[in-house]
Amino acid sequence: MKHQEILLKLLEVTENTKDSFQFLKLFQSIQPEKFAVIYADSGTLMESAEALLYNLKLLHKLELYPVVILDKDGISYTNLFYRNQTKEETDSALPGKLFRNFHNLEGSVASALAEKKLPVFITEERGSALFEFLTKLCSTLHTKKLIYLNHRGAIYSGGEKISIYDVDSTIKPDPSDIILLHSCLELYKNVNDSDFGIAITSASSLLKELFTIKGSGTLIRKKNRIDFISNPHSIPKEKINFLIERAFQKSLKENFWDQEFSGVLLESEYKGCALIKKTPYGSFLSKFAVDEIARGEGVGRDIWDQMIQRFPVLFWRAKKENTISKWYMKVCDGMQKEDIWIYFWIGVREEHIQGVCSFLKNLPQDLEDKKEMSTF
Repeated sequence: MKHQEILLKLLEVTENTKDSFQFLKLFQSIQPEKFAVIYADSGTLMESAEALLYNLKLLHKLELYPVVILDKDGISYTNLFYRNQTKEETDSALPGKLFRNFHNLEGSVASALAEKKLPVFITEERGSALFEFLTKLCSTLHTKKLIYLNHRGAIYSGGEKISIYDVDSTIKPDPSDIILLHSCLELYKNVNDSDFGIAITSASSLLKELFTIKGSGTLIRKKNRIDFISNPHSIPKEKINFLIERAFQKSLKENFWDQEFSGVLLESEYKGCALIKKTPYGSFLSKFAVDEIARGEGVGRDIWDQMIQRFPVLFWRAKKENTISKWYMKVCDGMQKEDIWIYFWIGVREEHIQGVCSFLKNLPQDLEDKKEMSTF
């Protein structure tokens, strides 16, 4: 299959273009063994072996090599995957290398990667012993993400899917999810790596979990550190400019920083920010920018929650075609459409709404299309 055809298959599965390419570029830039560890329990194999095989083969064709863990009850299914292992590869065989000896995890993974095959471990452990092995594997390889595949495809609370579960959250999961969630939280704590995350999803949704901002299951992670800085001029301009311009895919006008801002909420690693200005009607959200990849880590939500807590009276505007406008409609108290804009507000007094809309209508744009480089 040609590279272009492989990418089209990926886009067909994820139903996404821009996000998928961004994630693919990120994944291909890191060391292969750090990409992901994927664990599929026997129930997943029994119900979704074909979907898992298809998705793993597609990842391999994209030159991504997740470390795959299958429990011993899935042996009959792994035999289906690897029945042609000693022969020339066919379309029915997954290019993987099986291991049942775990004494040298790094060496085993390295040997599979040297042959451009997926490292696949068959484990007999169950319960706490399984999670001890997964902890050791993720810690040894410095894995970015553990993906736990099960038939429910997520953690639920009150029958509702939890998209992001913070490690210090007090949300109570449904009874059927308690053991899995607690085990994953313990694993996360023991890996003790700020870049590590755990995703619980289904085999059929594996690619959506990996290649889309929204994901497909439940992401277990630690809340991002958000700082409030009262003097934005104390922040290195090149860093925050890069963040804003990359998020909006536009350039800031030269006089942007001539404005007076009352503060900025900033993610500690410059993954997202919110710039605030004081007005007679409340606080104006001038810029809300989050790096594309970081949106899948819940950075935007963490900034938003702190912002609303700190500035209960807030208003802002967004262009109608902006994809985030649909989300703004869900979180705002009120809105008004005018020309290319939608005006939004939270906590604004009724007698101030007209003034807010007039303020936003007369506000000059401070972003412009990026200038094309001259060609000769």
